[in-house]
Amino acid sequence: MIVRFAKLWMSPIWTRKSGSALMRVLLFAMTGLLFASVVIAQDDSKTLEGTYALVGGEVKGEKIPESVLKASSNINKGNKHTVHVGDDTIIGTHRLESTKTPKEIDSTDTEGSFKGQTYLGIYKLENGVWTVCFAAPGKDRPKEFTTKSGTGELMHVWKKK
Repeated sequence: MIVRFAKLWMSPIWTRKSGSALMRVLLFAMTGLLFASVVIAQDDSKTLEGTYALVGGEVKGEKIPESVLKASSNINKGNKHTVHVGDDTIIGTHRLESTKTPKEIDSTDTEGSFKGQTYLGIYKLENGVWTVCFAAPGKDRPKEFTTKSGTGELMHVWKKK
C-alpha cells in the first residue's frame, strides 16, 4: 500500500490514473481563464479606440477649467494615444489591466512636455465615457476616482465622439 502510494505521489500529475480526468478538467479551466483574461484586456483596448473629447476632470483637487476642456482631445489606437491640450501635444503608449478592480492603466509619454514619464492609474469605461485617474510619476497608483490637493494626481473624464 505504501509503495503504491509513493509511486502515485512521485509520478507526474498528468500520468496518474487516479483523478486524471479531474486534472484535465482543471488544466482546461485554467487555460480558459488565462485566455479569457487576455481577451478581456484586448476587448478594452478595442473599446477604447477612437477620438474623445475631455468633458470633465480634476488636477490636484481642482476642477479643470471649461476653456481647457474645450481645447482638449484624445485619440486612442491600440496601445498608443495622442492627447491635445491647447497647443500642447502628448504622444505615448499605455498598458491596460482590465482583470483588476479597479481596472489599471500604465501610461508612458514618448513625446511632448512629459516625455519619458510613466504614470500609474486606474480607469473605467461606461457607455462611451472613459474615466481615468493617474498618480504623479513615481507615486503609488490611486485607489479611487478623485484627486486631492498636494498629491499631483489628475483625473480626466473623456467622452467618445
